[in-house]
Parts: sequence; C-alpha cells; structure tokens
Amino acid sequence: MNLWLPNTMNYAAYRVDRAVNEYDERLMFARNDDTGDWCVYIRMPAGEQPYPVVGFGAEIPNVDDVMFRVRGADTMRHGWAIFNEIQKTQDDHKKNLQYNADQASEESAEVVEHFLRKHGKSPVIKEFINYDVPKEVSNNDA
Repeated sequence: MNLWLPNTMNYAAYRVDRAVNEYDERLMFARNDDTGDWCVYIRMPAGEQPYPVVGFGAEIPNVDDVMFRVRGADTMRHGWAIFNEIQKTQDDHKKNLQYNADQASEESAEVVEHFLRKHGKSPVIKEFINYDVPKEVSNNDA
C-alpha cells in the first residue's frame, strides 16, 4: 500500500492531519495512492502498515467533518454511548415493526368481518335469551 502523506504544500490536508493527530497521536491523515481515497489511518506497531479507520473519498474533506466522523467512530472513548445509541435505534425499530404488525392485524380482521357479513354470516356468536318462556319449576326449589 502506497500512502501519500500531506506536507506544507497541501495546506488543507496538512490541517486535517494535524487535527486528527492532536485528537489522538496514533492517528494520521493520508491519501492512498492505490485508490486515490483520503483516509484517517491508525499507526500500527513498528514494521506494520498503517490501518485505515475512516475513509473520505477523493476530495480532501473539511476539518470539522473529519473530526465529527473520527469522534463518532472512536469506540475506545465513546464505546458505551455508541452501543446505547445502537440499542435505542433497534428498540425504536422493533416498536415500529410491532405497531405496523398490529395495524395489519386489525385491518385483516376488519376485512374478514366485512366478507362474512356480506355473505350473511357473523364472526360473533350471538345467543339470545328468551325471557318469555317460563322456567320449569322443580321440586327442589320449594
């Protein structure tokens, strides 16, 4: 992997590199010459190539955008906050799915009931009590 490191000739890339390095001394901003993408890399132990952490495409991004994404991807410092946000998003999604399922069930029940009523049937069992018929009197009631 070939990396092009920013120098003072490319001030925009140099500013981004300096900002990410101030955030964490293990980070650096460089362009991958193979792909042409600008990335934030983390320095690996001696003898190993830097590892890309966040990619930004062919254009040099704004320092604020880079720092926003770097902070958002920093699981060492913000791992539990990221985890909690993921959990909240998942819970909201599950609630939405359950609500949609409940709505579909209600609509299905209404369609079935309409179909049955249209054909002279009723989904509800009705039993009417006739109060005009006298009760039989037994010997035990006396």
